[in-house]
Amino acid sequence: MQFIRKRFWYVPAIIWMIVIFRLSGQVGKVSSSLSFKVTAKIVYIIELVRRGDNADAVMIAMKLHPIIRKLAHMAEYGILYILLALSFLASTRATRAMAYAVIMSAIYAGLDEFHQSFVADRSAQVTDVCIDMAGVLMAVTFALLIYSFWQDRREKSGYR
Repeated sequence: MQFIRKRFWYVPAIIWMIVIFRLSGQVGKVSSSLSFKVTAKIVYIIELVRRGDNADAVMIAMKLHPIIRKLAHMAEYGILYILLALSFLASTRATRAMAYAVIMSAIYAGLDEFHQSFVADRSAQVTDVCIDMAGVLMAVTFALLIYSFWQDRREKSGYR
């Protein structure tokens, strides 16, 4: 039973890796179109909140599109890091689990870019791996803040 419980935590990480792989396998035009639709929705919501007219919405969306794409990369790899860290936590100490998760995220980011080099209208770029790892770094920072808060609360309650 414990074997199954330890291995169960890998399932969400593997599913997320498959999602990333599938998104990376999209032809450049399909990927760009999908992310532009997301960007247009974000601009539309911003315009609703600020009660502006949509006259310049397309221009704003065009300017925000590359930023939204890079933020999406950061988010997907931040999520991957968290899922991997949780997976490794089932079988090792927290610091080791976090280190393993960073290493696996970096390897997967590199493999993802390599995979993209075989997809039409896509290319492999080292800068994309760096952007992916920036998302991992943000997730590590978030995890460390939560971990230190949890440790502090644990010490104050007298639990050891």
